Amino acid sequence: MTRPGFLPLIFGLSLLLAACASVRQDPSLAPGAALAKPEETALWHALVPPEEAARGHSGFFFLEGGLDAYETRLLAIESAARTIDLQYYIWDFDGSGRAISEALFRAAERGVHVRALVDGYLVDNDSEPLKQIVNHPNIDVRIYNAFRTSFWPRYLRYGELLIDFPRLNQRMHNKIIAVDNTVAIVGGRNVNDTYFALDGDHYFLDLDVVIAGPLTKDVSASFDAFWNSPYAVPVEHFVEDETIPFSFATVWNEIFAYDMEAFPLPRRLEVMELAEKYIALEKRFVWAPASLVLTAPGPVFQDIAVPPGQQIETAMLSHIASAEREVLIQNPYVMMTEPRAAVLADAQARGVRTILQTNSLASHDSALVHYGFVRDRKKFMGNGVALYELKPRPDNSRNMPGIGLTPEKTTLHSKTIVFDRRYVLVGSFNLDPRSIDYNSEIGILIESPKLASRVAGAIEVDLAPENSWRVVGDGEGGIVWLDETETPPLRLDTEPETSFVERIPVWLGYVLPIDHLL
Repeated sequence: MTRPGFLPLIFGLSLLLAACASVRQDPSLAPGAALAKPEETALWHALVPPEEAARGHSGFFFLEGGLDAYETRLLAIESAARTIDLQYYIWDFDGSGRAISEALFRAAERGVHVRALVDGYLVDNDSEPLKQIVNHPNIDVRIYNAFRTSFWPRYLRYGELLIDFPRLNQRMHNKIIAVDNTVAIVGGRNVNDTYFALDGDHYFLDLDVVIAGPLTKDVSASFDAFWNSPYAVPVEHFVEDETIPFSFATVWNEIFAYDMEAFPLPRRLEVMELAEKYIALEKRFVWAPASLVLTAPGPVFQDIAVPPGQQIETAMLSHIASAEREVLIQNPYVMMTEPRAAVLADAQARGVRTILQTNSLASHDSALVHYGFVRDRKKFMGNGVALYELKPRPDNSRNMPGIGLTPEKTTLHSKTIVFDRRYVLVGSFNLDPRSIDYNSEIGILIESPKLASRVAGAIEVDLAPENSWRVVGDGEGGIVWLDETETPPLRLDTEPETSFVERIPVWLGYVLPIDHLL
């Protein structure tokens, strides 16, 4: 006999079970497509030399500092005449998120068609502006792999996770902006102040690549594949009252109210500043051959076909295997796999210099996730990899904010590899199981000694003693962290600048069954 006190619980669970079928796209929805014939746009004519396009070369430059990354995104949006496509894992409505949204809104007002695709994991009640923006006739927003509880308080989704974990554990991690199918920005940054050096508490040290020309078509094609997936659900699916008419004034006032003291940058760059940056943009590009690489594993991405030769892990392993002199790796979340161990050991045997920089526990944004690297740290060292861990407050001028903010903590978020200073791979991929088995990812593999050397130089700045600890064996089976700003170097035998309490989550990783989820 069922006790009356359990009836509400059973009823609630039954409702949740009934609700937790996958949120899917209406099959009758017309497929979307990127702008055809971008070669006819003014932006293409302004930025893409015909002789480079004829060779199949695209233009590239890198966004190292957060403020430059923020301003370049605004510039790209302001430059759009026909289309803007965005694909992001996180799109927050803090200062930078509101400013970028405002720029998109203005673009839509001048007739640009905007498509925005956002992963569903962090779409909660703070994401309500997405439901307002989509009322604009020129803006379409879709949520990838959505929760039934999207746009509700985040805590409500935990029951849904328990019931539908295999699906909801897969996430769309790609980060793209493509403008007029001519210019694209791809990399590790999400839309949030912490990625653009606009937050005084936390800064994610990251890297994006700006692309112009033929390869942008491949970036846009990858966007279309996700946009047309049955798992890309229009935001209208979550709008309770579709009869509310669009009102420019209402949406503008509700979405773009600024606290200027909390957000020290103007919500929009001055027109003259944008014009000056636009003129300088063409001069920054280096033209080179390149290819797009992707990861799209599991049932949630079953409609997105990735040929084996274009998979990120395959490309990375093959380039390590063929490296002759040097491999430089920057990645925030790192674990060893058997194939990685094999190619690294072979590289060591060939005399290839391999360097890996990742987060220290003190700089990491998740101590529990850091367990995966702690567990495998000696494996990397045993396969000839020189290890560096970022300090939480690096003295790194190339990435310091430019508006007077000094963050309390810096976390490495760049996902970059340089092979023999000839090839450079940059994108959204992490070196953890999640980026192989669960999440979709995007990467750009460029063949250019000039660009590869520039990125290698930037990595070397981050490896400098004022920015990183060097990790070495202590000669007795343990490890030590060397602070080489001191003479002689200071030897630290525990995770630097962390407390006993801060180290507890790392120890928990050894007893929790989480390895495959990291």
